[in-house]
Amino acid sequence: MLNFSNVEAPSDEKATDNLEMRVRPSDKERMSRAAELTGVRLTTFVRVSAAREAERVLREHQTTVLSKRGWLALVEALDNPPPPTMAARDAVRGYRSRISNAG
Repeated sequence: MLNFSNVEAPSDEKATDNLEMRVRPSDKERMSRAAELTGVRLTTFVRVSAAREAERVLREHQTTVLSKRGWLALVEALDNPPPPTMAARDAVRGYRSRISNAG
């Protein structure tokens, strides 16, 4: 459940950007009812809900969860990497050549 206490608390960052969107009447009605039940204005409800969902999505994409088997495979690959392929060697040679010729 979303907690809307102190959502109107002062912030160091001033709200200066504008966001406009079209919504279906049924969605607006549902959001309006939810805002009323939580005791906040509709714009506050939408802003806070969207910001919290954005944070959740960003957190979800910043974290990788591995099984024990996956973790052990990762550690093994890091501890014992395979030898570089010919393409990797060529890429390093090309990079070093460009760097030494740049100066």
